Order: sequence, then structure tokens, then C-alpha cells
Amino acid sequence: MTHILLTMKDTAKNTVANWPVKAIFAASVLLLSSIAMSSAVSAERSPDVTLGKALHEKNCMKCHDNRQYTRPNRIIHTFEDLHARVEFCDTASNAGFSSDNLDDVVEYLNVNFYKFMK
Repeated sequence: MTHILLTMKDTAKNTVANWPVKAIFAASVLLLSSIAMSSAVSAERSPDVTLGKALHEKNCMKCHDNRQYTRPNRIIHTFEDLHARVEFCDTASNAGFSSDNLDDVVEYLNVNFYKFMK
């Protein structure tokens, strides 16, 4: 019986003695996880206007020229309209833009022609 009590005391002692180490380890894991997640969020890609221009020239100029963007009766009135229209044209022309490429073309058109606030 004494042997069992010593074993239980030792187990309790080890558990209590290790608690700060376990807590520090758990806190470290949480901290590192949150740092990794914040790095992933801050590493979000910005649209590339130069790539957008190249994609535009290769794909969009097959159907129309730049007058489409500067005509007085244009149908695009907001940044959201522009994004939706580029998505529509991407689908209609089977250009196959990735989400990033779509953003690149939208940014190119907005910077050079539309100048909408985001």
C-alpha cells in the first residue's frame, strides 16, 4: 500500500512539476500558429498591373480595342462593375484567367482607364 501511495504521489508531483513546462509549450504553439497565420494574411498578393496589361493585350484585344473603355456611353460605372465585366469577358472568351490574373487585368484597366475608387 505504501508503494502505491508513493507512486501516486510521484505521479502527482511530476504532473504538477511539469505543468508550467506544458503550459509554456502550449502557449508557444499558439503564439507560433498565430504568427504563421498573420504572415499568410499579410503576404496576400497585390495585383500586378504590368502582367494585367500583357494578359489584356493577349486576350481582351481579340474582341475589342481600348475605345471600349473611354467611350462616353460606357456601361461600367463602378469598380465592382469592372470586376464583374472582366469576369464575364473571361468566361465568354474562354481566356481561363486565374483569380490572380483576373485581378491583374482589372487593376490594369482601372489604373489606365477607369480610375475608380476601391
